[in-house]
Amino acid sequence: MDKKIYIAGVGACREVPVKIETPKAVKTVLKAEELALTAVSAVLKQIRNWELETGIVFGIDNAIDRCKEELFKGLLAEGPIGASPLLFPYTSHNAVTAQATIAFGIKGEDITITSGASSFLKAIEYGFELLHRSVMKSVIAGGISENEAMVVVMERLAPDEAQRKRGAGISLKEVTCFKNPLPRDGVEIKSIEDSFRLVEDFIKGENKLVTAGWIFELIVNDKNKLT
Repeated sequence: MDKKIYIAGVGACREVPVKIETPKAVKTVLKAEELALTAVSAVLKQIRNWELETGIVFGIDNAIDRCKEELFKGLLAEGPIGASPLLFPYTSHNAVTAQATIAFGIKGEDITITSGASSFLKAIEYGFELLHRSVMKSVIAGGISENEAMVVVMERLAPDEAQRKRGAGISLKEVTCFKNPLPRDGVEIKSIEDSFRLVEDFIKGENKLVTAGWIFELIVNDKNKLT
């Protein structure tokens, strides 16, 4: 049975709530972690029966830069004894993604993409490939910056599954990703937050994104399909 890929939920966060709702308690150090956990929590509330075997792909721009700066200031000032054991794990960008897998018990693919301002868009494309190749049935694709987070849940659904989801009041948006080897005129993305606004616009309307030789199109109806 033919299956298509849909966005089944969207979560965004700019302010950290007093309490972050996660199934498992985790200790956080960075605001970026808290933003990411809040956005994932919000998006998972929008879908039903999400699977622990889902994949998670986060694109990270500047989320841990300040943390790394503080760590290396300590190293330069005091040598190895000046390296904070609290900050050391955050020399890896994957630390933020790993926190989400712990907090929500996610057991699927765990990927972090560090590609500057386009990291979120490449996370969406990578998640799409995981679904398209049937590696996963659902993927959480996120973008995390120092001051903002945005995540989408994508699912690979058969027509009858999609119909049931819609019948349950879930708004699905069909997703198609294309690679284009030739650069085209498009919107300049200077920060990962710029890509958040573009994805929001795609979900609300019928826009296309073309940037750095990559094309990402979120389809809301057949007439908007690329050929």
